Amino acid sequence: MIVATSGHVDHGKTELIKALTGTNTDRLPEEKARGLTVDLGFAYNILPDGEVLGFVDVPGHEKFIRNMLAGVAGIDLGLLVIAADDGVMPQTREHLAILDLLGIRNILIVLTKIDRVAPDDLSEVSKQVDNFLREQGHRDHALYPVCAPKGIGIEALKEELMFRAKSRKPKVVFGYFRMAIDRAFNLKGVGLIVTGMIFSGTVHKAESLMLLSHGASVRVREIRVHNQIRASAKAGERCALSIVGRGIGEKSIKRGTWLAHSALHVPTKRIDANLQVLKTETNPLKHWTPTHLHIGSDHLPARVAVLSGGNISPGESGLVQLVLPHNAFALYGDRFVLRDQSAQRTIAGGRIIDPFSSKRGRSKPSRIAILKAMSKENTAAVLQALATRSESGVQLQQFAVSHNLPSDQIDAIIVSLGLLRVGDAPKERVFCESRWRGLMALILNAVASIHESKPKSIGASIKDIQVQLGVFFEEDSLKLALKIMISEKQMCVNGSRFYLPSHNIHISEQETAILKIAANILAPDGGTPPSLHQAAQQIGTEVSVLEKALKIGIKLGDIILVGKNRYVPSTLVINLKTSVEKLASKSVDGLFSTSDFREEVSMGRNFIIDVLEYFDQVGFTTRVGDLRRLRQPFSNFSSKK
Repeated sequence: MIVATSGHVDHGKTELIKALTGTNTDRLPEEKARGLTVDLGFAYNILPDGEVLGFVDVPGHEKFIRNMLAGVAGIDLGLLVIAADDGVMPQTREHLAILDLLGIRNILIVLTKIDRVAPDDLSEVSKQVDNFLREQGHRDHALYPVCAPKGIGIEALKEELMFRAKSRKPKVVFGYFRMAIDRAFNLKGVGLIVTGMIFSGTVHKAESLMLLSHGASVRVREIRVHNQIRASAKAGERCALSIVGRGIGEKSIKRGTWLAHSALHVPTKRIDANLQVLKTETNPLKHWTPTHLHIGSDHLPARVAVLSGGNISPGESGLVQLVLPHNAFALYGDRFVLRDQSAQRTIAGGRIIDPFSSKRGRSKPSRIAILKAMSKENTAAVLQALATRSESGVQLQQFAVSHNLPSDQIDAIIVSLGLLRVGDAPKERVFCESRWRGLMALILNAVASIHESKPKSIGASIKDIQVQLGVFFEEDSLKLALKIMISEKQMCVNGSRFYLPSHNIHISEQETAILKIAANILAPDGGTPPSLHQAAQQIGTEVSVLEKALKIGIKLGDIILVGKNRYVPSTLVINLKTSVEKLASKSVDGLFSTSDFREEVSMGRNFIIDVLEYFDQVGFTTRVGDLRRLRQPFSNFSSKK
């Protein structure tokens, strides 16, 4: 169990840890000289039952709040230390607010330096502390009076810590490994060491990881947890890792760097979140307020875009987008704290909902509704809510990364929810049954509208349907939906055109008659088919009238334009493809020339060139110098092209 001490400067936090563990966490010369903790200190205590208590001693002085925030992320229990001779002080209030904002509700109150006050004064300060805690919403709290140097009250506190450790629910270890680095230093004979809190997953010796801000790969040489060498370390533990990597050194790793699995190397500059403004603020938090963002062990500037109402009042919460000046790394559920522009006070904090948001449409009612659906605590519940309300499905890869879910874990959730997977990675989407059927209904309506607006068109292309829908769908999703609809006889297909079974192309009797005559003339029993102008002359009609009828034939799939003014029936194209396959089979290497094909079909050279270039264009043949060969067998190729 990881325990963090917090409280005002010089209220005895370091002395308390020393009494509990025997370790002085002041490690820097200036700390020892001044008796003031300026950076994070660590100590461990192994209980009789083998349970390990890890203590993080954080600075109490207001100038070192940044370091304090680096220490409290990911802890299990907070020890709020208050000196009996001082009582509740400014940093006492701020530290408790930070613990609350970070979701740390498991808190013990330790009243230190009780030897410095009279019994009556001790009773009075206890009441003051009690009132302060009630004001902050902490009604059930335990208060432990101690004198650390004399050991007074220490045993009772130890017993309570042991009880809390035993009753603590073990953290569920899931997701890829991710650790927030708060220290990096070189150790003689060992090399580069990084320490921090493991937020998720497990790390093993010799494993390859990535420094996310650098994009650099490193290898884990040694793992230490509670000063003991281990083969692995898991979420909820503080650990020290000896790492090695090209170009990586103590000076190149700053506090706030994430060490993680390479799958989590997805930077972001816009983060949607639920934000709680402290009730101690005197003014509402306005849209586009500049702040300092503290997340994990990182610290960076951020603008706050309020997504609804323009501001958030003190004590209230709301949806915001954190806009960052440079790339950062965050995941769903991460807790954060905001301090004011001058970094003098904590003003708000919250929880990340969507770490990969965009500027476009961030305040639209539809987007707000989606963010509310994403605000659920449980990942499975979030996926269910999104799949239920999203017409276009849930983009699986982005969801899996934002929730830190390896493939086996996201697979299990999808199966448990009975959701449908559509498409292939990285564009794979997830639908619930009702939304999937809803998509099919939208497609039917879209195609019906296209039929109504273009009655002489045989049907709609994929692009036509995408435009008509008005809602973005991946092409893979549409193709699968159309395939199912065709199998269920809700939709028909002709080449690349889709149409309803009830759809009939409206053509006049004259156009029907011209098409019937043209089909015979353009596929003579022998010789070269006539050109458009020659065919019009033979039929005895205007070129424009014939061309209009032939274009309708193209929409019907009965006529194919193989070259300029070269219209031929699709049946003739099928025969010509069969001739190409026959010709290619006669050659050992499958190659044939234009002359070979001309002799095979006994047609004019110019027409043969148009046909072969058409076959190249549609992917039936491919050129090899002056020769050609089949790109794919005719049996695998659509006869309607």
